[in-house]
Amino acid sequence: MKSFIILIIFIVNLNANDDTYLDVIKKYTIEGKQKIKKYAIEGKQKIKKYAIEGKNILIEKTLLNGINALTNNSKIMVNSFAIDDKTNAIKINLFLDGEDKNLTVDIKKFKWGVTEDKKYIVFEDFDVKMNIPWMQYMIKDIAKKDRGYIKFPHDVALFSLLYSIKPNIKSTYKYSDKKSFSITEYKFDEKFVKIIDLEIAKNKIIANIWLKGSKRNLEVNIDSYKVTTANRKTVLILKDINFRWCTKPWIESIIYMQYNQVHLEYSKKLFEVFTR
Repeated sequence: MKSFIILIIFIVNLNANDDTYLDVIKKYTIEGKQKIKKYAIEGKQKIKKYAIEGKNILIEKTLLNGINALTNNSKIMVNSFAIDDKTNAIKINLFLDGEDKNLTVDIKKFKWGVTEDKKYIVFEDFDVKMNIPWMQYMIKDIAKKDRGYIKFPHDVALFSLLYSIKPNIKSTYKYSDKKSFSITEYKFDEKFVKIIDLEIAKNKIIANIWLKGSKRNLEVNIDSYKVTTANRKTVLILKDINFRWCTKPWIESIIYMQYNQVHLEYSKKLFEVFTR
């Protein structure tokens, strides 16, 4: 391969005025020389194209195998993960136990960076389409609550995964004085998410939530959990969560993979709700 690349570079740089090549070039017509250049340029472009494709194929397979290795494949399975060679658009197809159909995610564009304090990885200027309505709504709503951004706690594995797809930018995210989001107080758009029942008391949780695009409601019965805080009371943590049942096993599986914990943005009222 290295010798072939050197040969291509040699041909592309042929020059009729160079005495080294003069005798050789005289054997060809102008048309012939142009064809040589044409094929050389096409060859060079193909080398670049296959190099990019090779990189993307490697990333796709690594992510596909890596994610599936970390999940309970009877609950969550990535069927396909494809990266467009020209645009870096990403298409994912996932099996999620408890959903009526596979989830397809079409990420046409996105930028990502890290906050100045290194606490969060932030997505911005993104275009994401999902085929399950309630999930599409949740993504848009999360971004709407934070001025068009979606942020995750900084994680080395997530950083490395994203960087393998595209380099990070200097994030434009600035912290806001806006009131913290509270899942127990927030008014969801009932065209997409409607809370039929939500009971939190004595370290037990019972919930029944209608979700557009799912034939069966999300029903959760948590028999016990513990509450703690972290990062100087900026994070509220539910841990040692014991499910009695959940009608969407993929959600239970994600919580189990996160050391049986759920992290929420801390507020005094939310803390009181989960400890009453």
